[in-house]
This record gives sequence, C-alpha cells and structure tokens, in this order.
Amino acid sequence: MIPALLLGRGGSTGFPGKNVLPVLGRPLMAYPLIAAGKSKHVDRLYVSTDSDEIRNIGAEYGAEYIERPSELCTSTALGEDAYRHGYEVIRDRLAEDGGTIELIVLLFANAPTVSADLIDEGIRTLRDNPKLDSAVTVSRY
Repeated sequence: MIPALLLGRGGSTGFPGKNVLPVLGRPLMAYPLIAAGKSKHVDRLYVSTDSDEIRNIGAEYGAEYIERPSELCTSTALGEDAYRHGYEVIRDRLAEDGGTIELIVLLFANAPTVSADLIDEGIRTLRDNPKLDSAVTVSRY
C-alpha cells in the first residue's frame, strides 16, 4: 500500500489562509491532492490538519482526515513530528484492515507544482534502488 499524506496547518502566520487560497479556480492545496490521485501507485489519500476548511477540501478530493493534535499545530511545531503522527495513524488504520505501508508520499498543502508523473518517478526510483530510503523534489530559483 502506498498512501499519500498531505500536511496542511490552518494557523499560518506568515501568509494566513495560503493553503486554501484560490489559484486558477481551485484551492492551492487541491493541486498536490490531484497529483497524488492521478498517480499510478498511490492507493489512498490522507490530510493531516487542524482546520475544518482544509479537512473539507481534502474530503472533496477523496482524502481521509487525520486530526492533528494541537501541540503539532503551532508555528514552532516541527514538520517531522506532524509527519510522524500522520504516518502512525495511517499505519494503524491500515493494520486494522490487514494492510501495511510499502512507501508513503509526503505532500505539502502549499506545493502546487508536484505532478503525478513526479510522484510516480520518485516511487519508481525507490523501488528500483532498495538502498535508498527517500526521494525528494527540489526547485531551483
């Protein structure tokens, strides 16, 4: 099973509301969800958030909700702690159905440029190279 986990906090202080800001007719956070949904390898979508609005938008794009604990919703909370929490919830939910996680795709709500092809390339790279434990995208500006 390869789930995709989108992290999106509702209380951004630098740019409030950025994750739900309309871009070309859709909320910003819709784009990574659409990409994961079109991936040949992603089996399930999840959204980890403290925001009802983000949760509802995630549901519109087929994502299951993970309630993020309040201590992981502050401007000082570490992203890796929110990721670990989401991973553990997904792992436990899948285990209830007898499933396991092969890989997990980590998405950020404010990253609209990720594509299904890019996700699939990362998954292929990891499957083809068992010594690798992660693949990340980067942008050069």
